[in-house]
Amino acid sequence: MPDSKHASTYIKIMDSTKEILQKHTIIILNGALKHGFTQLPRYVLQDKKLSFGARLTYAVLLSYAWQEDSCFPGQERMSKDLGTTDRSVRRFLAELKKTSYIDWKQQGLGKPNIYYILDYKPLKIEADRTPLSGLDRTPTSVPKRIPTSA
Repeated sequence: MPDSKHASTYIKIMDSTKEILQKHTIIILNGALKHGFTQLPRYVLQDKKLSFGARLTYAVLLSYAWQEDSCFPGQERMSKDLGTTDRSVRRFLAELKKTSYIDWKQQGLGKPNIYYILDYKPLKIEADRTPLSGLDRTPTSVPKRIPTSA
């Protein structure tokens, strides 16, 4: 049985936790996470056409954009944040542009590009696919049942 000092401390902790939970639905106890984090859309995370580096580059672009609602970091800064080379960043950005996740506008020599996070548009194959009803499906190779007499 806990002594009264520990019981009192426990009750205070529970009361303060209850108070916090009434005001907030997510409580961050990790100090590092209190400085922010970036969410990655599932369709980007699961896009098998994108390299790991392109997915991470997309996340970094989002992290910049959510700080100020716009995005114009230099490739040198992105390469430092990603821990890779400028050349790799350019390759990852080209992947993202080719798959229509981003676009950019060049501002001129020595100035950073302006990056645009584009609206997600599903692939034509994905959009054209319609679910088949039971009657529309092709028959499988299941053997015919032969009724047995009882």
